[in-house]
Formats: sequence, C-alpha cells, structure tokens
Amino acid sequence: MAERSARLLSVEEMPRLDSVVQNGPDHSTMALTQAEEALWLRQQQDPDAVLKHVVAFRLDGAPDLPRLVAALYRAFEALQELNVRYRFSPDGELEKTAGSEVSSCLHIRRVETTVEAVNTLLAEQGATWDLERDAPIRALVLLSGEATILGFMVHRILGGVIRWRTLLQTVSHSYNGISSALGGSAGGEAAPEVAEMEPAVDAEISAPPVRWLLRTGGNEAPGLIDFARAPLLERSLMARAAGRCGTLIETASLSALAGPQPTPSALIAAVALQFGRFLAQLGDSAALDLSLPRRPATDMLDLSLPFCAQRFLRIILPRDVADTKDAMARILAGMASPDAGALDLRPQAERNDAPRPHAYVTWLTDPALVLPLEGISVERLPLPSLAARPDLALGLGRAAREDRLALELMAGQALSPAAGAFVLERFAGMLAGTAPLLGAPGFGHAVFDSQPDISASPASAPPDEGANAIEEIILAEFRQALSSPTMTADDDFFDHGGHSLIATRVIGRLLGSHGIEVNFNDLFRHPTAAGLAQRHGATADAGVPAEADGSALMAPLSLAQNSLWKIYAAFGFGEIFNLPFALRFLDRVDETIFARAFQDVLERHSGLRTLFRQQEDGTVGQLIVAPEDLGAYKWFWHSHESQAGDRNQEAAYRFDLSHELPLRLRFLIEEETGQQVLSLLFHHMVLDEWSVNLMMDELGHAYRQRAAGKAPIWAEQPAPFHEFARLQHRAGLNQAHLAYWTDMLRDSPRNQQILPRPAACDDASRSPSNAGGWVELKLESAVTEGLYALAKANGASLFNVVYAAIASSLHLLGSLDELVVGTSASGRNEPDYFDTIGYFTTVVAHRVGFLPESTVVELIDQVKSTINGSLPNTDIPIDLVEEALGIVREQEHLFEVFIQLHAKNKFNGAFTLEDESRIEFRQVDPERHESVLGLQFEVMEEKLGEERCIRVMMTYRSEHYDPQQVELIRQTVLKIFHHFAEPGSAGTRLVDLRPAIAAIPAPA
Repeated sequence: MAERSARLLSVEEMPRLDSVVQNGPDHSTMALTQAEEALWLRQQQDPDAVLKHVVAFRLDGAPDLPRLVAALYRAFEALQELNVRYRFSPDGELEKTAGSEVSSCLHIRRVETTVEAVNTLLAEQGATWDLERDAPIRALVLLSGEATILGFMVHRILGGVIRWRTLLQTVSHSYNGISSALGGSAGGEAAPEVAEMEPAVDAEISAPPVRWLLRTGGNEAPGLIDFARAPLLERSLMARAAGRCGTLIETASLSALAGPQPTPSALIAAVALQFGRFLAQLGDSAALDLSLPRRPATDMLDLSLPFCAQRFLRIILPRDVADTKDAMARILAGMASPDAGALDLRPQAERNDAPRPHAYVTWLTDPALVLPLEGISVERLPLPSLAARPDLALGLGRAAREDRLALELMAGQALSPAAGAFVLERFAGMLAGTAPLLGAPGFGHAVFDSQPDISASPASAPPDEGANAIEEIILAEFRQALSSPTMTADDDFFDHGGHSLIATRVIGRLLGSHGIEVNFNDLFRHPTAAGLAQRHGATADAGVPAEADGSALMAPLSLAQNSLWKIYAAFGFGEIFNLPFALRFLDRVDETIFARAFQDVLERHSGLRTLFRQQEDGTVGQLIVAPEDLGAYKWFWHSHESQAGDRNQEAAYRFDLSHELPLRLRFLIEEETGQQVLSLLFHHMVLDEWSVNLMMDELGHAYRQRAAGKAPIWAEQPAPFHEFARLQHRAGLNQAHLAYWTDMLRDSPRNQQILPRPAACDDASRSPSNAGGWVELKLESAVTEGLYALAKANGASLFNVVYAAIASSLHLLGSLDELVVGTSASGRNEPDYFDTIGYFTTVVAHRVGFLPESTVVELIDQVKSTINGSLPNTDIPIDLVEEALGIVREQEHLFEVFIQLHAKNKFNGAFTLEDESRIEFRQVDPERHESVLGLQFEVMEEKLGEERCIRVMMTYRSEHYDPQQVELIRQTVLKIFHHFAEPGSAGTRLVDLRPAIAAIPAPA
C-alpha cells in the first residue's frame, strides 16, 4: 500500500484518468430558491464565515484510482444541480447557472500521512469560497502512504438540493458499474421537501448545556490528547474547530432500556435518555432539550453535518425522570411518527417557558450502507469541524464488534478545548458503571459554584429578573449604550434610541469584552436582549485591558488621517476641515470649572493634545503633547476675554497644527438673550462624530465631579489613539478589503450630475469654487413616526430608510439607473478603541441601483444589505480606492451625493450635578458657505423631551446647483419622505412615485 501511494498515478493509469475527464454541462440559467439567495447573501456579508460541511472516508484495499475518479466525474455529471455557480446578472439579479467543467468539482492531492490529510480537509473547509468562481461542492482524493482518503466538501447553499445518501450512492453505483443509479435529482425520489437546510442549531440553542464548560480564554489544555485535537490539528486550526473525541462502550450496558437486540432507534433513545439526565445533573439544570433523528436507519448522519429540524424530534427532558421505561416508550413513539411535535416529558406542574440548554444525539451512519465500493474497506474518518456546531452533540454507531458501540462527542466552538473529552469520559464511565452518578449529594453544586460567574456585567444596572447569563450581558450593554437603566430584556433597542452607530458600539463591546458575536442583521431582526440571547449562545470572556498612555513620541498618521491630510493640503491648509460647534446654555455654567473639566478630558485622551509635523522623510507624523505641558498652549477663552469675538469669526479660524492644539473653546455672551454660548472649534484630524458623543459623556462626568470639588475617577483608561495609528501602520493596507471596493466601484458612473449644471458655470475657463449654501428640511411629527415605523417593520435602521428615500428622490429627479452615494463609516473595527477619542471615520461609496418595478421595501433592503455587507471593509479610505481605480480628483469624482447620519448627538442635553440640579444646553446650527461636495445630506436624528424629530441639512455647491434647483431638490425629497411615511408604502413601486413629484414646479 505504501509503495502504491508513493506516487499519484502510474504510466498505465494516466491515460485511463484522462479518458474520463470531460467537460460538463453547457452554461445555462437554473431556478433559484429563496434559501439559496439567503445563504448567498450571508456568505457575501461575511466572506470568512465557514458555511461548508465536510465528511471523509478512509479507503483501504488498494482502490482503483482512475475508476474512482471516473465514478466521481459521472456522479457530478448525473447530479448537475450540484455543479453550479452564483453571480449577479447585468440587471442586478442573482442568477444560478450550470458550471462549465466537472473537473472543478474534483481535486487530487498527495499527502504524507492521515494527520496531514485531516489538516488539509479542515484547511479547505475554512478557506474562503467564491460562489461565482467555484462550485459549491468539491470532492478531494488525498493519497498517502497510509491510506487513500475521500472527502466531500459541500456549501450550505446546496442545503435544499443535496441528500448525502443520494450523492454517495451515486458514486458507489458508478464505481461498481451499476448504471441504473445514474441520472435524476440530487434529492432522489424519496427526498423530503427540505433536505440539508439551515442547521437548527443557529436559532435554537438558548443556553449552554453545562455553563462552566464554556471557554474562559487561553485554556489550551496542553495535556489533553484526543483524535480531534492535539495529535491531528495544526494550532492555527485548533482554536477555530469544534472538537471531536470518541470511545467504545459495551452494547449490554444499554440493554436494560434498549432491550437485548436493540434497533438503532432504541439505542438512540436509550443513550439520549441517559445523556440528557447526565447533562442536567452536570449542569444543574431542571430540564433540557434533546434533538434526536426520526429516521436513523435511512439518513446519512454524521456529527459534522447539520441537524435539520424537519427530521429531528425535540424532547424536553426533566433532570429527574420518574419512569424511564415509560419515557423510552414515548420517545420511540415520537421518533416513529413523522408528524409528531415536540415531546415534553416533564410533569405538568413543572412545565414553563424558562430558557433551557439544548444538546443533540444522533446516529453515525455505517459507510458500508451508503458508500459500498467493490474490493475496498470504507471507514468513517472522524473529523472536527470549522463550521459552527452546537455546544454538545453525541453520536453513536455500530462498532466492528457487534457487542460494542462507538460513541463520539463533538463539542462546539463556545466550549473549552477540554470539555468534550471530559464529558465523554464521565458519561461513558457512568454507562459502564465505573463512574458515580453526577447527581451524588453536593457534586453538581460544588463544581458549578467553584467556577467564576460569567454572567457578571461591567455595567452597573441591575440584571433583568429571570434573564439568563447571555441575556443579562446584552441587556447591560444596551442599558449602558442607550443610557436607559430601566430598559428590560424585552424592550426594543431602537425604541430606546438605538441607531447604527450605537449598534456598532454595542456589537463591538459584546465581541471584544464578552466573546458574544452578533452581526448587524441579527440586531435588526432581533432588537431585544431576550431575542438576541435566544439567537446566539456565546461565552462571556474577560475584557482586554487598555494600554496605558504614557507616550509623547511621534506616531504616524492613521489611514483615515492620512486621507484627510491629502485633501487638507490640496486646499491650502485652510478652514475646509474645521468642525465648528456651538452650545447655548439655558442655565448658568461655571466657565472656570468647565475649563478644568475639559482639561481632564484632554489629559485622558492623547489624540486631542496632538501636533502635526512634517518629518525628515517628508511624511507627516503626530506628536503627543504631554499633560504637564498643556499650560504652554492657549486653547480656552472665558467670556470676559471674548467681548469682541463672535461664532462666525471663530469658525473661520485657520489652525497652525504644527504649533497649536487642534481645538479652541471660547465662551461668548449672546447680546439678545444674555445667555452663555460656547464655541467649540476642532480640527477634523482629531475628532469624529463617535468621538463627539464620547467627549460629551466624559465632559459631563468631569464637570459633575469638579463642581463637587473632586477630581474625576474613571472606570478604566481608554487605549490611546496613536497606538491605533501605529498598529495600523505596521499592519499595512489590507489588500482584500481594497479589492472589495475596487471590484464594487470599477465600472460605476463618474461625475454624476443630478440636474443640468447652471449655465453660469458652463464656462470652462472659470476657476473651481467651493462656494455654496444650505437649506433645512424639517419633518413633521407624523412623517418622522412613519419613517420609524417603516424601518421597524422591515428590520432596517432609520438611516437605511432615509438613505433610500433621498436616493429614490434623486433617481426620480435625474432619471438615473443607478447612483453612487458617499457616506461615512465609523472605521472602528477594533473593539479595544471603542472608547478612544480620535479620527477613525472613513468615507466610503456605495452603488444603488434602480429598476422600474422596484418597490420601496426592495430599495430599503438593497441599501441595508449594501451598507451592512461593506462594514468589515471600511478601514480603507476613499482616496486609496480612487487611486486604485485610476481616478484623478481634479478630473473625475466618484460620487456627487453624500448622505450621513448625525444620530442623537449629545450636544443637546444637560450636565447633572450631585444635588441632581441640571445645566441644560442646546446645539446652535452653524452657518455654512462652502461645500466640497455637490450635494450633502446630513440627517439629524434628535430627541427633545419625549418627542423624536428628524431634520435634514442639505448643503450644496453653487457651481453645481442654482437656488431654483436646490428648491426643487428640497421639495422633492420632502415629498418622497411623506410617501415613505404613509402606511402600506413598503409595496409601492418607485415608478408610481413619479406623479407625486410631477406637480412640483420645474426650476425656471
């Protein structure tokens, strides 16, 4: 065997192999299901998600390789639904087409050992899969000196198409020369309506079966050896894999429940009953859910394959089963009934809806039944999995000896690496009578109580009564982010003021501090803490402590800062990136205390006390001013120092960033009212919108403490901004993220003009000008509430809805087939920097397409999917995308329109003092007389008292739009907002909105 496998093919075998390698079916369009569209979209939104399942078999007995390859080719030719590709058509629709070559579905490789084969299979499972280029199914033939390994890799997009038994039997029949099996559907005549669909584990795990088995970070269990981990897997794969271990038990140990000659169903029922009681005692649970296969003898089952709710029976099992014989009978009856619902074995008095752990018990199919190959011994190759698996899944099957059963346990990625082997060893020992029942007095509680409390939350709000550990953590983060301490687990995140930026922060906090992975679409679909906890079982890990900031050395610019600096230099280092804010204080504020409180914020955030200087190599770096040196810089003026000044003069100040701090705070006294007005001027290089809210929160805390005569005490020190810049500089540009944007925008329209340019600006000899102005669009209360209702009803954010309304308005005005829209992204993809003040924001561009029959909700879904799908790539600034596309800014513009959200910024609020008195303030809108962009829409989402309101500030460039055109745009956008806000608007076609704007007078 070793000699035969030392080479891939002999001289005699090569012609035989070549003779069976043929082209596959012609390229043609095929029917597409909603399930396929959903899986395709999920893969696009998260390219690194592992959505492939893999099974493998060890082939002993000198298999005929050309014959095996021929059998695989013929199987893929017969089952043409498997060799497909998915791509966008020119009309923007997802299409499924037949693959052009069967050879792409088969790979043959040489490996040295079975260990290398396992690592090869898992590496293939974890590799990025391009569904436009690669077939969603692949067979791998791995040749080594030990054995031939046959593996199958199947993407979940084929869930409604493939039945594993049909695929394997087709290969078997072809290899064995049984031609009658070829042809037909991958599902076969007896295929159920749904074959391998979305695994039920994604939605149904509500709590870990044994909470103290969760990962706690860094526990590699180096002394543990099992066949799924240390001896086989590379360390790079170990941390990502669901572990798998196995053992053998005597069949007689189950005879008391399963009978002397048990069927597979009886064996599964007996093992499940014992396993459920064991886990309930181990985890101190009153009850737990078990899922069992209804047809273990007919389906292809393996721990690495999905568990489908349509073929699994759900059992609710109490920890203390009074009559095991009766329980066995009821379980077997449920497995035999294809229409039986969940089986609740609890006494009536104990039945409730409290969250329960969930585990799986399944059958391990004998390969001899599904893949019999003439002259070859076929054995299962137990594999761990990189695809997400449930916390605990137990499999059993026949062993080589009839008096023994094979038991295998797969422990999901949320559990400790040692958990699987520990649980299986204890359970097998309990079945054999060599280990005590875990229900012995004190055992369960003693173990559980000795573990750290993973439900502890960093937020100070009390946990919601009855919420589980994950729910408590999510609720605490909701309360903290939304400043809503009375929020309950069933309250809607968006009803309490949540929006996209806050969602980004919460998602990052959950992942970075607790190890709970939530994506944007999950939060929109399940906007309550209870709903998210039900959707995602996850482990709560300790947060990463922020690095102390003791450095005053030069640091490079971040990517976003460097992008901003290029434009700043191109415009002569003028006022283009001044950020002028103003606050009107409705109550008297102590200016001296305010200055000291703001200095506390400066000392806390090194990014604000930064100078920008050119270095010897020509690059610009940022020099951190030490806190003790702040007194050398003038940055604050009391009102008595500002009698000759006004806000407009202050907003037009030109910074010298190499010698002065990038901020100026000046108190003024408003003549008309006598009220204090604070001018806050920042340079954009050190501040973004996320940072504004952080700054105002910390300023309020510092003012409260300073007003009480105390120095502020902070819970923790945020990571310094210049460390982020250094890390990004060392990591370099992410080429995959850059390619995402260039692929999206390569053939997008350039220099789009919504309306014809004013005649006065047609003269090519005129010098470009940034002169412009602004108008305000304030929405009535009914329109505001209608837009919120439309967003909530369709699982979208308010920004998604407003963005879609503005885009559709411009589409109707300009008769555009598509529109390129610029917007801003937080740029904070590292949770460690979510509490850091600095400039992280990047500008990105999206393409929005318009089809004649598109509806309002379809446009909203497109906008939502485009924005959410692009979020992982938003570390790339727009100037680098433009450079990669060959765009020269003086000649071409990637987008004419910019839409951004200012969500509940905290310039409207109050400082609350220790005696609970309040100093109220309100933001004063700045005057604007310049615009770099043709049209910029700034959506102001505000809440004054109990009333929600939306205002839209539209800034325009006078070279591009004259006053009449600006008024036409303003009225059109307002009209479309009204239509979007009407009940039932979701199904309205965009083309049917044209009459609504036709009545608006055209510009003269």
